[in-house]
Amino acid sequence: MDVKQLIARIDQLKREIDALRPINPEQEQHIMQKFRLEWTFHSNKLEGNTLTFGETKAFLLHGVTAQGKPFRDYLDIKGHHQAIDQLLAIVHRQEPLTEAVIRELHRTILVEPHEVDALTPDGRPTKKPIQPGQYKTSPNHARTSTGEVHYYATPEETPAKMGELMAWYRRELARGELHPLILAATFHYQFVAIHPFDDGNGRMARLLMNLILMQAGYPPLIVRNEDKNAYLFALEKADADNDLEPFVNLIGESLIDSLELYVRGARGEPVEELADLDKKLSLLQKKLETPEQGGAETADS
Repeated sequence: MDVKQLIARIDQLKREIDALRPINPEQEQHIMQKFRLEWTFHSNKLEGNTLTFGETKAFLLHGVTAQGKPFRDYLDIKGHHQAIDQLLAIVHRQEPLTEAVIRELHRTILVEPHEVDALTPDGRPTKKPIQPGQYKTSPNHARTSTGEVHYYATPEETPAKMGELMAWYRRELARGELHPLILAATFHYQFVAIHPFDDGNGRMARLLMNLILMQAGYPPLIVRNEDKNAYLFALEKADADNDLEPFVNLIGESLIDSLELYVRGARGEPVEELADLDKKLSLLQKKLETPEQGGAETADS
């Protein structure tokens, strides 16, 4: 689908949801729980988090942790989950998106100060301190899929560029001419182009994109880990060719997935996808096919 077709489908689904309101509170809570779990899992997985979906779900719903997984990975899951709580409160209060809100969300997702591995300008390994809620203090350029270096805003440029981004957002929101899909996807792209923090920029971009959509009455969308290559390629293409359409298309397809799921839930239909059931059956089948090891202790013992 091209952008016009995407927007037409998005608007159609949004009208269906609006016609089904008010939605049963218990069913709406169930829908949102599914969104939250998948959003937290996939957004962190895109950044290298090692927890599986099952481990993420067990931790968030039951407080169960798996042996051998990094403590930092659990902090990232916890922080992202709490950031969604904050985001929902912002939507409920109809609070405007500001730089103060952005910095507070960043403090939440990173939980506490920490260090990450980095390289010095001459290529030597070092540690980089991360301070939640503060704009970056050192360059955070990255290598693209072609091996070239992509240069983000410098620490000195960042405050002014963030000010410009927020002024653009307020102006376009007030005009009301951009479809929420275009507004949210463009904000995501521009935020990533600045990369204002020393860590957590991808998670923040997806949180803020969803905040914009949710403030406009849409459900959150999930950028799935299996779509990581297409997602990064679309961002790189926007940089290289000044062409946002592939990125908007990718985001639009994800929004349609969320809207379709929400419609099913609003109608009282199951929101668990067939793929979810297939995964459970596959795991069960593997256990049944695994030969018993006489007396040997397994990881689950």
